[in-house]
Amino acid sequence: MITKIFLILGILLLLGAVAYFYFVYSPVPAEPQLSGKIHSGKIHVSHQDRNYLTYIPKKLVAKPGIIFAMHGTGMNSVRMREWSGYELDKLADQYGFIVVYPDGYKGNWNDLRKNSPFEAKKENIDDVGFIEALVDRFGKEQHIDPKKVFIFGFSNGGQVAIRLALEKPEMVNAICAISANLPTPETFSFIGKGATSRVMLVTGTEDGINPYLGGPVTLFGIQKVGTAISAKATAEYFVERNATNASPENKVFPSHKVNDPTSVELQRWNSSGKSAVELITIVGGGHVIPQQKFRFPRLMGKTSSNFDAPLEAIKFFGLTDSL
Repeated sequence: MITKIFLILGILLLLGAVAYFYFVYSPVPAEPQLSGKIHSGKIHVSHQDRNYLTYIPKKLVAKPGIIFAMHGTGMNSVRMREWSGYELDKLADQYGFIVVYPDGYKGNWNDLRKNSPFEAKKENIDDVGFIEALVDRFGKEQHIDPKKVFIFGFSNGGQVAIRLALEKPEMVNAICAISANLPTPETFSFIGKGATSRVMLVTGTEDGINPYLGGPVTLFGIQKVGTAISAKATAEYFVERNATNASPENKVFPSHKVNDPTSVELQRWNSSGKSAVELITIVGGGHVIPQQKFRFPRLMGKTSSNFDAPLEAIKFFGLTDSL
């Protein structure tokens, strides 16, 4: 009897290990050789000390741009660097801009969802003030161009990127929000009018957390964290806010890998003097940052190699024109 119990336990442990390595485990890429070093920083905002990492390449352009890379739920600045394949740092080396990886409050951000269950929302943490204070600091210390402040956000970080695009368009030039749709009207904590920052949205059709077509936003079907409108409706909201009345330009990205099951479609609304809006649809993509260096855990869906989100984001931001 005891032998049978141990046999069953052994089988269960083996199955658990197999499931973990298949669905959850994903090796982090080796940190690349960079011209500069990563530095940790701290800043006092609204009676709290807030932490962040900074990458400043050896060679900066005059009055450099700055990207704030905002992590997703349960992540931190270190994980955001890893899960974006260190690509923003490598691009900073190439194009001479600064990257800042802020840490959320207890792993999360105070976004625009009224019913968000996270402490950052419940305690009304001043994340907007956090980014404002960092912009001010880097303006004084590194003489960044105040017209080149950008947000690159994933998941919950994409939600706070959207918040900044709505609330601080005079500070934030453009955002790239990945796996983040707007909340439904009854759960949306922002009321406003007028132009926003320029917006790039990147969303997978098979996103199991932030549904492409809208609906309940859940953490793997276990914890509900909000209710979202569709990715298309999110883009159209920004088009309407910015009075970008031009018909969208449509484009299909070429496939780079024969065995990659995903494909990439773009819709771009852009008219003279208006804030551009782009919707990148990763057909078959999951709740991930599409790029080639890091493969997200299978539990989060497919990571497309056919779209390089960090690179396409800095193109959208205009940072590839720096040199």
